[in-house]
Parts: sequence; C-alpha cells; structure tokens
Amino acid sequence: MRYLVFSDVHGNVEALEGALAETDNLRPDIIVSLGDVVGYGANPNECIDVVQDCTHLRIGGNHDLAAAGIIDTEDFNRTAKQAIMWTSNMLDDEHRNILSGYDPVRHHGPCIFAHASPVCPLEWEYIYTLKQAGRIFEQVTEKFIFIGHTHIPGIITWERQNGCNVMQSSLVQIKPECRYLINVGSIGQPRDGIAAASFALLDVKKQRIFIRRIPYDIRQAQEKIRSVGLPESLASRLATAR
Repeated sequence: MRYLVFSDVHGNVEALEGALAETDNLRPDIIVSLGDVVGYGANPNECIDVVQDCTHLRIGGNHDLAAAGIIDTEDFNRTAKQAIMWTSNMLDDEHRNILSGYDPVRHHGPCIFAHASPVCPLEWEYIYTLKQAGRIFEQVTEKFIFIGHTHIPGIITWERQNGCNVMQSSLVQIKPECRYLINVGSIGQPRDGIAAASFALLDVKKQRIFIRRIPYDIRQAQEKIRSVGLPESLASRLATAR
C-alpha cells in the first residue's frame, strides 16, 4: 500500500497540479489531503475541484472551515483574515458545501490523518517540539501519524527506549519498533526556506517514508495573487518560502 499525503494547498493551483503530476510515477493507492485547500492563493474553487477529483480522504483545515463560515477568524492574523474574506466571497454554494464536509480526523489502516494535532484537531495546535510530539504519541495508537498546518516538513520517530527523535533525512526506512509523526509540509506555501511544493509518500510494502519536493511555476501563482488584489506579502513569500 502506498499513501501520498499532502497539505496546505492554500489556493495555489500551480503548485497542486505540479505535485500531482508525480502521481503517474509514484502510483499511490491512496491520496490524502490534510486540509487548508483554500486561503492565501488566487484559485480556491479550482483547488477544491482538483482535490475532490484526485483524493480518497479529505481533512478540513482551519482556513477551509473559516472560508466556509463554520469557524470565525478571531485567531487569524490580519493578512490571513483578508485572504479568508476574499476567498469566502469567491466560493459558490457547491464549493462551500464541499469544504464544510471535510473530516477533522480520519483513520486508514496503520495511519491517522489530521490537519493539526489529531488529539484535539479543532484547537489547531502547531506541532513544533518533541514535547508536543511526545504527547501525541502517548494518546494516539497508530504507527503513522500524518499532520500539516505548520508548512514545515519533517519526520519524528518514537520508540519505547529512546523516546522522540527528529530524523535528519527526507527518506526514512521504517523500523518495526518505531512509530512515526510525519509533517508533510505545504504544497502551496512552504515556510522552510525551500520554495518547492512538499508532500509525503508512505510505502508500506517497501517500508519507507519519503518527503518529496516538486518545483512549480511560482511566478504565475504570484501574478494571479497580485491580479486579484490579495496582499502583496502573499505573493512575495512564495519565492522566499518564509
């Protein structure tokens, strides 16, 4: 079984289509979206359509639920609020209903999928530390825990004797005694200084996890953001990935 898992598309259809072009080579059995399909980028409806067509499991992110009117934007910064207001105005009823139907958490085989922490998914906790990861491992039993939300990819392992450790490689060989927390990063707005779209591939048969980076047409995505009047910072940060 092969799982291709991505998150945080954020209305960037160029990045999404560039990443999904790899599916012919990777041939995943299950494709999962971990949420925030919309927000920040200029193509929310198009991204919703692509995700709806290509994925098997779909998780809701805070931007998805805010754009659909399910949660408020009290905890959003000024730029994010502007983007959500614009995005919500662009959505028709069909696409708003699709966002409303996304799940907070899904289980499949040895995996659990959430946008932020699977323990309290609607609190939108950003998982940055080993202490936070350890609390998740204590309360979740699946071997593979997939999250997004921070826009920073990484793999953390847990084993009974050594606790949590951050893996330094983007390719990790699975060990029977270990469990794994995989942050898949962001398709449409990476924030780790690498501008290429990020996603993860779990190959259960070959027993490995791989964080993959795919370059895309950043300039076109930037031009669209500027042309619709969204904040300039949302365009410029695509190139800096910060």
